[in-house]
Amino acid sequence: MRRNLSAEALAPLMLELARAIRARRAHPSGHPVVVESLQRGVASWHDVAGVEGEVTIEVGDMGLSLAPDGARVMCPGSVELADDLRSRGISRLRLRGQAQVPDLTHLVETLVHPQAELDAGGGISAALRARGARGVEVFASSDGADVIAAEAEAGSFVTQHIAELVRHLAELERCDEVASYNLLANKVTACVDVLVRAKRCVDGFRAALVFCRHATDRELRPDPIRREASDRLRRLATSNALLDAIIEQACTATGLASVQATQVLIAIGPPCVGALLRHCAGTKDASRERAAQVLIAMGDAALPAVVDELRDGQSERARRAARLLGEMQNPRGIEFLADALKSSDLALARESARALARIGTDRAVTALVSGLKLSPQVAEACANCLGGVRQLAATRALGELVDLDKEIPDGLRREAIRSLGRLASPEALRRLAKVLDHSPMFGKARFRALRVAAAQAIGQIGGAAALQTLQPHAKRGDSDVRQACQEALRRLEKAVAEK
Repeated sequence: MRRNLSAEALAPLMLELARAIRARRAHPSGHPVVVESLQRGVASWHDVAGVEGEVTIEVGDMGLSLAPDGARVMCPGSVELADDLRSRGISRLRLRGQAQVPDLTHLVETLVHPQAELDAGGGISAALRARGARGVEVFASSDGADVIAAEAEAGSFVTQHIAELVRHLAELERCDEVASYNLLANKVTACVDVLVRAKRCVDGFRAALVFCRHATDRELRPDPIRREASDRLRRLATSNALLDAIIEQACTATGLASVQATQVLIAIGPPCVGALLRHCAGTKDASRERAAQVLIAMGDAALPAVVDELRDGQSERARRAARLLGEMQNPRGIEFLADALKSSDLALARESARALARIGTDRAVTALVSGLKLSPQVAEACANCLGGVRQLAATRALGELVDLDKEIPDGLRREAIRSLGRLASPEALRRLAKVLDHSPMFGKARFRALRVAAAQAIGQIGGAAALQTLQPHAKRGDSDVRQACQEALRRLEKAVAEK
């Protein structure tokens, strides 16, 4: 196996395989959705394997792992793919670098083929070879025919419950009487329990989606049925396996499946917040971003759990919660973020300052202004964040920091000067002009760096007033200040010429 075939490198292929199998169950062979998933999967495989690479993936009760070192393949879609492979008695999946789209197509078609026909043809391994697959190979579980027979029997049992679920859901859609609805809902819940235990959580998702529609349909459903549907939806959410499957649909699927799963999570509300936060912690990039978007859409329902994360002793969890509170822009999170500014974890304090700036209300600005009195590092972070808040209170607080008659640490002053430049208001320009004009008879060197920073900030503000402020200092005075003013003027003139 090539050294670069790590579990992380294989993640895109595992996700696309899971998507393709899921799509093939809903669409005919050769459907564009299936083909596009396989094309993406093959492209990612060739990126890491080239033409000579080879990898063997073990399929166990705990999911997928790489042979021979046993490294777990933990990525979106991996659990679903492991369930699909294990349900067909597959213990190992081997991929070679020359695998092409037809090879993966043969794998997908074999996995969705009726088990009885596979058994008649000598088993799944023989069926895959008979289809002409060369770059992919599967191996049945070590117990051989007995395991496959048991899986076939289990498959028949699961298929029966899927059929029952579909029938009950169709009856549920037509039902408008509360007592009958409750009886049908009991049958649906029983089917879902069986399917979840059989690791067919995606099939259980159908029921959750129906209950979600009924719970939120104010026009066609009477209030008692909507309340019953809401209660059923929350009961389904007690299954961690089903909840994880819905979250994976929301965060890794595309199109309608993702939208529907997101609607279900929002309807479930607080019971799924913890699982969403865990998903944020265990995934990266787009999947984490989608989970965060679901939490944001939940609003107040998600707030208590996110605040608990903020208060947690594990700094990474707390920092992630602070970011989420900023993205949620919920004013009720301000007091908790203000407390987090006082944390001994500097990274958490800085993240909390950024979150308060994103919320941007009067109370959030007040919390940031109060943070200017904390430790130097936190005060500088708060000053930096105030530069992104277009409020008079922010300008005034920053203006007080650049008053050269007061004893303020130079690092904090420089941060305030830069922030005033970003605010670009007339009041900010007036405050910065005072700093630039400050040239005492003695101690000029002490204020040189501040005056240079003020010149740069004034250049960032731009406009005729900024030009008039900079021009006198560009011709005379301290050489460092003069050079900074000249550079700022050149940038301003260039910006005017480009307009």
